[in-house]
Amino acid sequence: MKRLKYAVHAYAWTPSWSNRTLDLIDRAKLLGFDVIEIPLMELELVDAAAIRNRAAEVGIDLCTSTACSIANDPTGDDQAIRQRGVKYLMNCIKATADMGATVFTGVTYSAIGRRIAEIPGEEYWEHAAKALKEAARFASDQGVVVGIEPINRYESFLINTCEQGIRLREMIGERNVALHLDAYHMNIEEADFYEPTRKAAPFLCHYHLSESHRGTPGTGQVNWEEIYRALASVGYSGLVGMESFCEVSGAMAAATCIWRKMANSSDELLTQGLSFLKGLEAKHYGNLVRNER
Repeated sequence: MKRLKYAVHAYAWTPSWSNRTLDLIDRAKLLGFDVIEIPLMELELVDAAAIRNRAAEVGIDLCTSTACSIANDPTGDDQAIRQRGVKYLMNCIKATADMGATVFTGVTYSAIGRRIAEIPGEEYWEHAAKALKEAARFASDQGVVVGIEPINRYESFLINTCEQGIRLREMIGERNVALHLDAYHMNIEEADFYEPTRKAAPFLCHYHLSESHRGTPGTGQVNWEEIYRALASVGYSGLVGMESFCEVSGAMAAATCIWRKMANSSDELLTQGLSFLKGLEAKHYGNLVRNER
């Protein structure tokens, strides 16, 4: 049986990606990860060719992610902002393809952190679907899957749950649009972890295995047994990953609201977390293999 592919988000070590952080590709491989997730929030600093070459040298796969801003919000009130959103998504998709990756995901549907005064009307959903349909068609030509990551109510007014993510995907209507779950956000928004994971599984392109406090998996409130039981029950063998943080500063501190040190070091957090998660995989996927016999 194929095993899960474990990714680590580069923000586990750095608040900003550039060629000065290329060595993190090596570190991810050294710590036992299969994939490193490259952030595209500062797209102008991303050297796709350098990333592709370094990953090939090291022998590790890549995926990418972003979070749209107010300046390039696909659901912005102004048409020019929405058009910039589509252009930004396409540029992210191009960078993803240029570095040899096939999954681009994150908060691709609206601006992270944006607040509105009431429950969002259908126009927001329609704007998001229209933008992502255009981006997804471009991505299809590039061989890239576009993910939708539901995040918590304090960071998005539009897509907070698996059900909402599935609805938006259906509105977009493109085969290369997928779902991206995150246990940290699910801990706030979902009633449990098992059912959303099962529902998302047919459309899943990534799963952030983030603890309830963003620290080491297994030390918080996330029900990891439910997550792995659900993934194993459908034989999921795709991308999962750690988006955990030890200590951050500047813009990253404000974005993640982490105001205390979560572990002795990032490497320690990631190593312990990865060991814990692989133990769950061995348990639940091992049970699946034994049951099949």
